[in-house]
Amino acid sequence: MSEFKLPHVEGLATNSKLPGQLTENFKAIEQELTNLRENNAKLKKLQTALGLSDDDLNSL
Repeated sequence: MSEFKLPHVEGLATNSKLPGQLTENFKAIEQELTNLRENNAKLKKLQTALGLSDDDLNSL
């Protein structure tokens, strides 16, 4: 059997960097979600300005 150990199995409680890494990852994910929401809002405004319906966009 292999001696390979998965990181999520081996000593998470002893990994002092884990909470900070998780916090950083969470903040990065939140920022990306914010960016996606902002871009979606901009696209909706553009769609409205061009007079396009959702069906028009789906046919592209």
